[in-house]
Amino acid sequence: MDKLSFWHRVAFIANCCWLLTWVLKYYTFLPPGGMQSILIITGLLIANTVNFLVNAVTCAYWFRKQLAGRVPRWLVLLNFTFLAAQLYIFIL
Repeated sequence: MDKLSFWHRVAFIANCCWLLTWVLKYYTFLPPGGMQSILIITGLLIANTVNFLVNAVTCAYWFRKQLAGRVPRWLVLLNFTFLAAQLYIFIL
């Protein structure tokens, strides 16, 4: 597996944790404890950083026309969508 594809998958998992963290803000579906802490740390700290870095590298590859076939297109679009949502919430 290509390194960029691996990091896109890691960013996707972290982005899912980010989404679950926002749901956890309004609905408590996990008991307080270790699992909830891991979800919050991964969702709020790791997801923003990893997603920004992965999308920056993807843009660099895209501008050099070296992205074709390295990462599934749906994964790139989904990570960019998460990045747009994260930036929107960060700016507000």
